[in-house]
Amino acid sequence: ANLGYGETYASAYDGPSYQNSAVYNTPLAYNGQPAAYYTNTLNNPSLAPNSTSQWEAGADVRFLNNRLSFDAAYFVSNDGPRIFNLPLSNTTGYSAALVNGIKTQKKGVEISVTGTPIKNLRGFTWEVLANWSTFNERLTEVYGSLDRLPSNYFVGDNTSNRFIQIGDRIDAIYSNTFYTSPDGQLINDASGRPIINPIGQQLGYSNPDWVWSVNNRLNYKNWNFSFQFDGRVGGVISNYVQRQTFRGGRHVETIQGDMAPARLNDTKGIKSYVGEGVVIANAVPIKVDADGNITNYAEMQFAPNTTKQFLQDYISRRYSPNGGNMMSRSFGKLREIVIGYNLPSGLLQKTFFKQASISIVGRNLLYFAEKKDVDLDQFARLQGSTDVQSPTLRRYGFNLNLTF
Repeated sequence: ANLGYGETYASAYDGPSYQNSAVYNTPLAYNGQPAAYYTNTLNNPSLAPNSTSQWEAGADVRFLNNRLSFDAAYFVSNDGPRIFNLPLSNTTGYSAALVNGIKTQKKGVEISVTGTPIKNLRGFTWEVLANWSTFNERLTEVYGSLDRLPSNYFVGDNTSNRFIQIGDRIDAIYSNTFYTSPDGQLINDASGRPIINPIGQQLGYSNPDWVWSVNNRLNYKNWNFSFQFDGRVGGVISNYVQRQTFRGGRHVETIQGDMAPARLNDTKGIKSYVGEGVVIANAVPIKVDADGNITNYAEMQFAPNTTKQFLQDYISRRYSPNGGNMMSRSFGKLREIVIGYNLPSGLLQKTFFKQASISIVGRNLLYFAEKKDVDLDQFARLQGSTDVQSPTLRRYGFNLNLTF
């Protein structure tokens, strides 16, 4: 068993800097002429660095002469108070004050299992290492009597018109999506296109439910072979590539299924595409509460959408908000394969080398996900949408290791 505790301190504004100083900024403002601007942020002589304290408890248990072992750990990490800009009324002469506030707590579990199912059976050994972990982080304090933060404080591309409260997970994704009927169907307007809810809705969470990896290593005499699978399970994200390719008319699905003939009809000026969902048959206006939830379903009568529309006009609306492009963040990868050979010592007796080995390595060989136009491995931080990315490359290599 083990138990640990520690604290770290850091400047959240990448100090040293002038952010907490009452100074003038002197840019070239107009026609190459210098100007001076006084800071809009009220400095704080009592500002303290951001701090994090954490403790961890775990156990390491081994059986069968260490051929089977379990390593488990539970941790709690308290972050803050951080350094942040507290909004002020412009009547004070400042737009914000630099203060210490905002605390979060992260709790998690990590479990590792190591085993040797076969050990030196006629020169053959098989070793396995499996790892599983999970965590979540919640808001525990803001500042003074404040009990909520705009949802885009932690997830930067969230909408600012929704808030997370004390006790909420900080990775909740709030973004624009569509109005839906009580049974989840899209509500379309008179033009046959879905109606966008201007108030951000919770679309899921950014962080995965859990993370996993499995590594196998096999040895037979002078040969060795290893491979690793890993990935994440859970969480959601908006697919930016899908959004842009649909709206630009370049997504492959626009030439498949019902979209294919509708796309051709677009070039002829014929409206022929009928989108999914329903319409409000009795033309009752939509009423919502402060959080964007429809409050007058009882007054509405729904009927299937039958209005024909140009395909490009329809998909430009259908795939415009983040809510129209959500996908699972789960993925799996064949991360690495290594095939190696250790040269027999007899071959090295008349050389300067004590040991020599060669190996062939392949990385990022297989990728499994809901959609393949995005490498989710590149989006591990808190964010509600992907962005333009460089493609992940399969890599192949050759290693020669010599020991003198």
